[in-house]
Amino acid sequence: MPVFLFFMMLSFFSATPSHADLYWESIQETTGMPGKPDESQEIKNYLTSYASRSDHKNRIVIMNFEAKTMIQIDPSKKTYHQTNLTEMVGPPMIKGEKGEAQRQMMKQKMGNIKVTPTDETRKIGDYTCKKYLVSGMMMNSEYWLSKDVTGYEEMKKTAEKLKDMFDQNPMMKQMNIAGMISQLDGFPVQMIMTIMNGKTITTLKKIEQKTLDKSLFSVPDGYTRIEGPMMPMMRKPANKGPAAMP
Repeated sequence: MPVFLFFMMLSFFSATPSHADLYWESIQETTGMPGKPDESQEIKNYLTSYASRSDHKNRIVIMNFEAKTMIQIDPSKKTYHQTNLTEMVGPPMIKGEKGEAQRQMMKQKMGNIKVTPTDETRKIGDYTCKKYLVSGMMMNSEYWLSKDVTGYEEMKKTAEKLKDMFDQNPMMKQMNIAGMISQLDGFPVQMIMTIMNGKTITTLKKIEQKTLDKSLFSVPDGYTRIEGPMMPMMRKPANKGPAAMP
């Protein structure tokens, strides 16, 4: 679950109401990930001052900045799961001494997120990007960020909204999500995440400013809400090792 949120926190900043909404497409290539086949998929992203939406091959994820919620939609089953981002603390814990041991183990494995800027630059598509190294949550990553991407200045101005929201969440605060947002200076043109011998490369394909309909950020009619203590897509798949990754 934290790995998925880590990607979402970097990908989505909120734009000010006085500026146009944003739409962008990325190509995500995943190889060698435990419990998942190698695949390539297109991801469509929508961003307004009050919400974001990310369309993957098998799911839709909506984050509402004002309500502080994340909604995961399964179009094939017409179901959705809603999570309060300020209350989410991870999987259910065992009580007593065993529970304390579990919490300490999670804390040791997750740790704080460390961001290291480098002087390395390169051209990716139409953008000149700067390389940042990010470590934490049992993975090492490269982030190629650019300040030249359409709409970046608008997103940067109100990044404090997300930082404040995640500081209200115990798990996010422990992992220093807010600190990560403030240190990564630029739009993610390419992200290379390596974990458990697997790799995910996400590259910006195109981006544009345009007005987005509010209906994009709501659950469609006829969908059934699924209740549960944690996000269904993040549960550990049977006999397939570590929890499935996004």
